[in-house]
Amino acid sequence: MLTTRRFVATGLAVICFAGSGSTQPLPVTYTVRLASATVYDTRSRGDDAAYAALTVFVNGSRTATAIWDGKGWDGSRMEGRLWAGGLHVFGTPAEGSVYVSTGRIQDTDTVQIVFQILNSSAPPSSADYESSADRIQRSPCAGGDGSSAWECLAPQAADLLAGRPIAECDGIVAADKLVFTAMQLRRKTETGDTVTVSNLYKGASAPVRCNASIYGAIVTIARQ
Repeated sequence: MLTTRRFVATGLAVICFAGSGSTQPLPVTYTVRLASATVYDTRSRGDDAAYAALTVFVNGSRTATAIWDGKGWDGSRMEGRLWAGGLHVFGTPAEGSVYVSTGRIQDTDTVQIVFQILNSSAPPSSADYESSADRIQRSPCAGGDGSSAWECLAPQAADLLAGRPIAECDGIVAADKLVFTAMQLRRKTETGDTVTVSNLYKGASAPVRCNASIYGAIVTIARQ
């Protein structure tokens, strides 16, 4: 009788363990894209010389950065980086060229998506992009699930570029930190849907000789 009871108890333990293990969702990888920007008003009196970068942090650690190379845009202007009013696509509408991967993440992980679009008379270096992305990531500002961190970031836009030479109307025209848990992303994409975050970016401080820029930007998140 004792042997039988031990066998039953052991069998139940194995069944319970197997059952609990089977309910754990598999890790998922996501592709995050800076898809497009719409310029409603430039920072410069003429065209803006635009530069952009996208960075993903998982649990506070940078996993990847994509820097826009000035190519693969919508072609509405012949000058490439010189942007006037209108829509500008980072790549084709179907597949943007500015994208990063989260890597395989669990439901308990936290994803921070940081992007920046700059008007700059000189090309920023990789270190420039990384330093400003780190400042945005470390700031208490956060958006996500359709909201934006820009209202919090805009007053400190100049500080985000601290340490690099600034000329004329150089400065950030759009930036954000979008925060999601991996569980949120799994639930939003489990039927094949893509998460699309579209926000307006205006009110960044600028010298009086410059315009108060107004930009829109779209970020998409999809399962790989």
